[in-house]
Amino acid sequence: MFKLLSRLNTINAMTPSCKHATKPPDSSFTKLMKPMKEFTRGKIPKISVVGAGQVGTAICAMLLLRKLTKYLVVLDINYELAKAEAFDFQHGSVFLGDPRVVPCGDGSHSKDSDVVIITAGARPSGKDRSRLDAMHKTVEILKEAVPKLVDLSPKATFLIVSNPADVMTYAVQRIGKLPRHRCFTTGCHLESARFRNLIAARLRVPPSQVQGFVIGEHGSSAVPVWSAVSVGGIRLNDVVKDLACGKDPENWAEISELVTTVGSAVGKVKGYTNWAIALTCADIVEAMCSGRGKIASVGTDMKGFNGIKDNIVLSLPCLVTAGGISHVFEMPLTDVEKKKLHASAEILLEAQCSLKF
Repeated sequence: MFKLLSRLNTINAMTPSCKHATKPPDSSFTKLMKPMKEFTRGKIPKISVVGAGQVGTAICAMLLLRKLTKYLVVLDINYELAKAEAFDFQHGSVFLGDPRVVPCGDGSHSKDSDVVIITAGARPSGKDRSRLDAMHKTVEILKEAVPKLVDLSPKATFLIVSNPADVMTYAVQRIGKLPRHRCFTTGCHLESARFRNLIAARLRVPPSQVQGFVIGEHGSSAVPVWSAVSVGGIRLNDVVKDLACGKDPENWAEISELVTTVGSAVGKVKGYTNWAIALTCADIVEAMCSGRGKIASVGTDMKGFNGIKDNIVLSLPCLVTAGGISHVFEMPLTDVEKKKLHASAEILLEAQCSLKF
């Protein structure tokens, strides 16, 4: 009985709600949680979405439907478009909890935003227009827009969705002189959701019950971390022989390919993708609104983490909370996964180095 009471007292002392709670003891796992030095916790009542295209408008819809803000600014250089989208939402505000939705063309209404979500950018079009050309055009747009947005909202967290998201986040960090914990991209949070969904479909379980991450580039060199996948607390790697490698008799590697190609397949039919990225973005904003945050594979400058030696924006699991990224989780990776992560980093470094500021 004495031992039982002693154990209960220990548990009660570790419970946050206890009036005289003591700090929980450190675990060896905390060595993998690397704190962002300049991180401070904040609140999120006002959000500005920059770009009123298909993606920006879908993000606005998800933020409003999930009641993540009471003050939303729809910002686009085409003020008439921003006004039309904002009014369309405002006309239905009675169904959305009476939010304030304000159109803006010059950025002025974004002043003192807590979160600024950037979706604006050039899109490749035509046979002679490459993705690289579009990337450089997007940088020119950001060079003009970002300094003003930062001046108007110097304490905001900037969430970058403009493509290519990793490289554009690097650009915004440099242009706006923003710390990496307050300027990041949704990155591989979307690929991670696809990864979990594809595994769940094969196993016929709910996607929410599959745990797994995709890291690296938000793009073709993304790295599914098969060694960390678990379903119902069971590591898939412990049960399936040659999981997504070697002979791979069950052909799990097919999922690795689909993770990076299914989005493009949807885009070829629709001409764009918007709903999945909008849900991804809203999920990150919700993590910032909640008290304890969420671990998600998002992208920022990862120099110093998992052996990354250069200033390269890519995705690793991070604790996202009010104020941005508080910790980066250094995942234990297999040798193959490490090699793929660093190969992805090299691709992104090359793209970053091609930018002209």
